[in-house]
Amino acid sequence: MRKAAMGSLVIALICWAGAAAAIHVKEDDQMGGHEAGMEHSPMTQHYEDSIFKVTENGEFSVEVLLPDKKVEMGVNRVDLIIHNREDQDVAGARITVEPWMPSMGHGVMERPVVSEKGGGLYNVSNVIFSMTGDWELRIEISSESTTDTVKIPMPGIGAMGHTHAMKAPDKSKIDTSTEVTSAMGHFIVSYNSALDPIPVNTLLSWDLTVKYADGRPVRDAAIKILGDMPEHGHGFPTEPEVSGTMTEGQYLVEGLKFSMPGWWVVTFHVTVGDMADHVSFNLLLL
Repeated sequence: MRKAAMGSLVIALICWAGAAAAIHVKEDDQMGGHEAGMEHSPMTQHYEDSIFKVTENGEFSVEVLLPDKKVEMGVNRVDLIIHNREDQDVAGARITVEPWMPSMGHGVMERPVVSEKGGGLYNVSNVIFSMTGDWELRIEISSESTTDTVKIPMPGIGAMGHTHAMKAPDKSKIDTSTEVTSAMGHFIVSYNSALDPIPVNTLLSWDLTVKYADGRPVRDAAIKILGDMPEHGHGFPTEPEVSGTMTEGQYLVEGLKFSMPGWWVVTFHVTVGDMADHVSFNLLLL
């Protein structure tokens, strides 16, 4: 009787284990397992030639569209399509983008500007890659109470792999206009240098004119100034500032000093009341 009872117990345990395994396999088939679940995510890639990734915690999908299907050393623009876990458009997200060079452990001084276009589409301008090599975009997305991050590898820029050579940017592709519309389109800003051509290692001043998009002069603006030399990762040796208002919409910028020849980016952050925007000027100094 004891042997029969033991045999029945063994058979029962085997049957229970088999049933549990079957249930586990069924659950894995439904969920696809952790890895397979990620591969069969309902999030959708809309364009074959885009770069598509899901954020680290699976909260969002990020699809990167390159207008020219490539990026180059210098100033670039990209578009982002952001969806949530239900593959729905994410509107009103707070997005920061940082170009980063993993092999060198650094980014660039000038930050990209993100603007929402609607339908889950965001435009990212002023994306600067300052040298040849492999870059990535480090993106943080916050929507309501959810925040997640992702690293998007960019196509190799210039030579394959990283090079320490400071290749000069293609001058024909750098806009050196002295009048530029701000990133969000709020202002039209122009400058006039006290010295022309602009010298190196010399203190100088600029007359800055700031207008609204409809041409009205911008009065009493708060203006901050940032200088960047993208190929070298440094800015001004001085701290230029707006020292006064000349006439309506005109401001005197003093303390500018370009410490070496090459490609410079000068950015003005303009704030009037609750309206804030920025504009960048490219200079190629000899």
